Amino acid sequence: MIRVHSLAVRLLALAACGVVLPARADAQAAVPRVLSVGIGGGGTVPVGDFANDVKTGWNALGYFQYQPLSGGPWAVRAEAQYSRALYTDDFLFDVGATDNDNLSNKVLYAGVSALYHFGRPSGQVRPYAIGGLGLYQLTASLTDGSGVSFSDSETGFGFNGGAGIRFGGAIGIFVESRFHQFSVTPGGGVTSTSRFIPVSVGVTF
Repeated sequence: MIRVHSLAVRLLALAACGVVLPARADAQAAVPRVLSVGIGGGGTVPVGDFANDVKTGWNALGYFQYQPLSGGPWAVRAEAQYSRALYTDDFLFDVGATDNDNLSNKVLYAGVSALYHFGRPSGQVRPYAIGGLGLYQLTASLTDGSGVSFSDSETGFGFNGGAGIRFGGAIGIFVESRFHQFSVTPGGGVTSTSRFIPVSVGVTF
């Protein structure tokens, strides 16, 4: 009887381990990693005077994120984003471009951002606020009718802020939108300010 009782206790202990271990694994999988990578892309909408010159375009982004406490509210990112769009017909007319000219606008952003997440660490849906600072390189590229290409770039400092929602745990999906503003001074002349709002969807792991 004692041996049977001992065997039953051992079986119950093993069964308990079998239940607890998967539960712990599931809980860990539901919490974002301390270090994570994100990639994504979407549309970019110019705002203000920038919208008079540039059409709605597209963007691609990537980042490395550090969350000191796994699943905690605060995180920091090192990030980069590339946006590209065509110029408006009015702008092309103003600069004297012809129908055979292909003139495009590119913005390359590299910077750092801070995030604050809302909700439970193990929650499958976590909204967050985000804001950052960085360098912006504005490039105008022209390919004329004969296939010859020209480009001119200016770099300036800017800031951004917005919000997003993250779905999932260690591997997840995010939807994010931010307002960006930066200024450049072409050739030491008049400073111009550009504003745009990228809306991006991506994966994080």
